[in-house]
Amino acid sequence: MRRSPLVAALVIALTGAACANPAPPRQPIPFSHRIHAGVNKIGCQMCHAYAAHSPVAGIPSMARCFGCHKFVARDNKYVQLVVQTYLKGKVLAWNRVYRVPDHVFFTHERHIAAGLRCQTCHGEVEAMDVVRQASPLTMGWCVDCHRQRKAPTDCLTCHK
Repeated sequence: MRRSPLVAALVIALTGAACANPAPPRQPIPFSHRIHAGVNKIGCQMCHAYAAHSPVAGIPSMARCFGCHKFVARDNKYVQLVVQTYLKGKVLAWNRVYRVPDHVFFTHERHIAAGLRCQTCHGEVEAMDVVRQASPLTMGWCVDCHRQRKAPTDCLTCHK
């Protein structure tokens, strides 16, 4: 059976669209960036403390969460779960939202040093109750961004 080029293009477009904005992963508890970063105006690096000096932004430790929640919103059932988990010496297993392929070298550090806001790649997280991938993180998407900002686009910038 021979498929028309239009059907092939449609399949590729739909597959690309699905990959560009995948469903958010299930998390161990509902966590609202809208409440933390939006309503309470907590800056990204307050919780993602490694972003400015590391390839990864990092997921906040239970101790960091407890640092605030030993005082704040203690009557919330999810905060109670966070506090109890911490006090038992355990951790919540958060599921990663963003991932680049293993052959790609990416560092938050360089992007923060260049003055990019987290929202450039992650979208308006401060308005999201459930964080989902806001940008496709494809090679073409990244190269376009680098070209717009006159940043290096040679292969070894991202591929080691």
